[in-house]
Amino acid sequence: MKKLLFAVMLMSCSFSVFSQELKQVHAPDALPGVEPEMLTPAYWISLQDNPDAVIMTPGEIAAFNEKNRTREVVFRDYYGRPNPLERQFAETLMKGPVMHLLEPLNLPERLPADSLRVRLKLNMEWLYSRDFYDNRNAPYDDSMRQRIVNDMDIDSIPDEIVRRYGIVVKRADVRHYPTAVPGFSETKWELDFFQATALYTGNPVAVIHRSKDGAFLYVESPVSRGWVAAETIAFAKKDEIRAIIENPDFLMATGDKITVWGDPSFTDFCQYLYCSATVPLLKMNSSFYIVRLPYRKPEGSLGMTEAYVKPDADVHIGYLPYTKRNVITQYFKLLNLPYGWADQQNKRDCSGIQRVVLCCFGIKTGRHPSFILSSSDHQYFVNPDLTAEEKKAEIAKLDPIITLAGNSGHIVMYLGKARNGQQYFYHQGGWGYDADGVHYIVNRVSINSFDHQWYDVNRPNVFTTFKK
Repeated sequence: MKKLLFAVMLMSCSFSVFSQELKQVHAPDALPGVEPEMLTPAYWISLQDNPDAVIMTPGEIAAFNEKNRTREVVFRDYYGRPNPLERQFAETLMKGPVMHLLEPLNLPERLPADSLRVRLKLNMEWLYSRDFYDNRNAPYDDSMRQRIVNDMDIDSIPDEIVRRYGIVVKRADVRHYPTAVPGFSETKWELDFFQATALYTGNPVAVIHRSKDGAFLYVESPVSRGWVAAETIAFAKKDEIRAIIENPDFLMATGDKITVWGDPSFTDFCQYLYCSATVPLLKMNSSFYIVRLPYRKPEGSLGMTEAYVKPDADVHIGYLPYTKRNVITQYFKLLNLPYGWADQQNKRDCSGIQRVVLCCFGIKTGRHPSFILSSSDHQYFVNPDLTAEEKKAEIAKLDPIITLAGNSGHIVMYLGKARNGQQYFYHQGGWGYDADGVHYIVNRVSINSFDHQWYDVNRPNVFTTFKK
C-alpha cells in the first residue's frame, strides 16, 4: 500500500479518520472560516495594542530559562479528570526527550553505566512491544529487530562511562535506535516512531556510547538523549565548545532555513542553518556576513572554518527582542510548511514549530507538548464542562500571541480574536478533515477558526502564557 504523504494526529486529540472511499484534495490555503488577509503577519500585528512592547528582557528570559531547569512539574487535579499534560509524560522521558533541559558541558565526566543500560533496555523492550514498518512498508520481523539490538551494543558498555564532549556541526536527527531506517507506526501514516527530535548546528552534546558499527553515537543533548549520526558530531574540549556556544556575537537563522556558503561569491554550498540555529559572527559588510562554521575533521575532532552568508539572508545578529510584532513575524515565516513527525525529514511537528520560534528569542523549552506547556507559571486549565461559547469567553481573557495551548498530544498558538469577532489558532497539524464527502489534506502549518472541526475550541485543555 502506497504510503500517504500526510500524518494523523495521535494521542489525546480526536481527528477525522481518513477513508479511501473519500475523494482527496488539498485543503485551501485559507481554511473554512479564515479570511485571506488573516494569512499575513500585518493583519495580526495591527490587532495588538502595543506590538513593540518588550514582554521579557534578555535578563528576564535568562531567569525564565534557569527556573525551568529545576522546575517541579506537579500535575494538579483537572476538574476530576486525569491531567491533560500527564498522559505519556513519564514514558516520553524514559525514551529520551527531557523536560528539564540538560547542560551537557556541565555533566560530570564520569557516569555509572547502569543508568544507560536501563534506558537502552527499556527502548529495546519497546522495540519488541508493537509493530513497526520500514520505508518499504514491510513489517519489522525478529531478525530486523535483532540487528538493531546488536548495533546498540549494550554488552560493551563499561561499568563506568567516561563522557566525551562534542558539538553538532550540521542538523542531526535524534533517534531512539542507531538506524536511519524509519520505524513507521503503521502503513497509512508517515509517523516515524524511531525519531525523537532534531538537533541544530551549534548544539553541545555529551557522548556516552557508540553503535557497534560506529555509525551512530549515543548523546546527551539539551533536549534529548538518543542516537545521532556520528558524522554530525565533532569532538572537542569543553572550553573550545563553550567559546563557540557562549560567544555573545552570533548570527541566528530566523527563516525556515538559510544557506551557508564556503566562499564570498556564494558558489560553494556548505550547509543549511535551520531556524534558531546559531554560529559565531566574525564580521559583516554590505556584501556578506562572515561566520565561523564548525565542522568534523576526518578523525572526528572539531575544526572551524570561515563561511559566508548572503547579506539579504533571513538572519539576525543575536536573539530577537521578545515583542508581539517579532513573535507574529517569526510564526508567519513558517506558515504552510509541511508536517514532519518529531521533526523528521528536515521538517517540524506541532511542538517543533513552537520550540524553534521561542528559541529565536532565547526561550528554551523541551520538545514535547506537555514539556512546553509546563514551562511557565502562567497556566490556565479550561473547564471541560463549559459550553463552546463559555470556553471562548474564558479564553478571550488570555494574552494572545504569547499564549500556547493544547494537551499531551498537540500544541497550538492562540492568535486571538480577529476583526470578525471570531477567535483563531495557529499550529502545525499532520492531519486533515472531511466535509461533504471529500477528505481535505492539510498536513501543514495553518490558521484555523475556533469553530472549525480541524481543531476547534473543545480540543485544547491547557493554555500557557510565556511571560515573567
